[in-house]
Amino acid sequence: MATLEGPGITGSLMLDGWGLKGLLGYMWLHAGGFHLLGNMWFLWIFGNAVCAKVGNGRYLLLYILFGFAGGVAHLLMSDGSAIGASGAMNGVVGMYLVLFYENSITCYIFFWFLVYIRLHGFAVSSCWMILFWLFWDMVGAFSGDSGTAHFAHLGGFGAGFGVAILMCKHGWVTMERYEKSLLQMWEERKARKAKAGANLSGDRLGVSVAVAEAAAEMEPQAAPAVTENPKPLAILSLEDGLPRQANAGDALVGVACACGKKLKVPRRYAGKAVRCPRCKGRVVVPSDAKQRRVDRTKAKPVTTGRDNADSCIRFVCTCGKRIKVPGRYAGRSGRCPQCGCRLRIPQAS
Repeated sequence: MATLEGPGITGSLMLDGWGLKGLLGYMWLHAGGFHLLGNMWFLWIFGNAVCAKVGNGRYLLLYILFGFAGGVAHLLMSDGSAIGASGAMNGVVGMYLVLFYENSITCYIFFWFLVYIRLHGFAVSSCWMILFWLFWDMVGAFSGDSGTAHFAHLGGFGAGFGVAILMCKHGWVTMERYEKSLLQMWEERKARKAKAGANLSGDRLGVSVAVAEAAAEMEPQAAPAVTENPKPLAILSLEDGLPRQANAGDALVGVACACGKKLKVPRRYAGKAVRCPRCKGRVVVPSDAKQRRVDRTKAKPVTTGRDNADSCIRFVCTCGKRIKVPGRYAGRSGRCPQCGCRLRIPQAS
């Protein structure tokens, strides 16, 4: 659409003030052959698909509506007279963006040197092409370019975009099963986000319930007895998993460290603190009489390495989850099925 300084030969059909004749007549006039050819070229690229979707009668009415909206936007935002169909044409482009944003447009570039001419074609996403064109319209509108009625372009585009959204929302246009409108894409995206949020909340709730159940299943561990003059507990060395001074007939008590290492200590160390040979952390041996006891003289040794490939390794995650994995995975890393933290599977002992 072009802006003019004077009325020219078109007379009262130009857009020059708030006359109804100008608002409805300016869109059928052009400033020259190239002006007309450019508008009709864009209308042919985008208008065919929109016309096929809405029908011939509604297409004509919408074309006039978009041209009227572009003229109103031009009168509100800038001065000077104008002629051209760019407002109506941009309204059709706005509808195309909503209805066919997934389509691609084939573009061509001409290369020539003296008598050598070559035509090169490539496909561009219609969404990016339209947004690029809209960006330069906005730059021209706010930079004060007086040679083109950019606000008429923006007004027509906004009207076309809004009408297409309204038609899709109320089902006034039918999208084929292989087509997807911009509104459908947006609603599917919101539904995916809502579903992901619901799944995340459910996972957190499930983890909380699982932790509570695991805590309920674990046997309570009695704290060490407190005397009038409490003395600090000596931290024993368990480098080999068992104090070297233990007698062969001592009953053993099994305890688990927070790192997952299982320890077996003599019963007489109940209520005392020992040091884990793996993480060097402090582990208090429970003094509960119901704690499971293991006779070291009857316990079968567990082999490690390839001989232990078919055995199972049991350990406890820091979140309280008890995990059981085949022995061939010893020394590898994995994730806890309850809290998702990364941990290393201990060697069989």
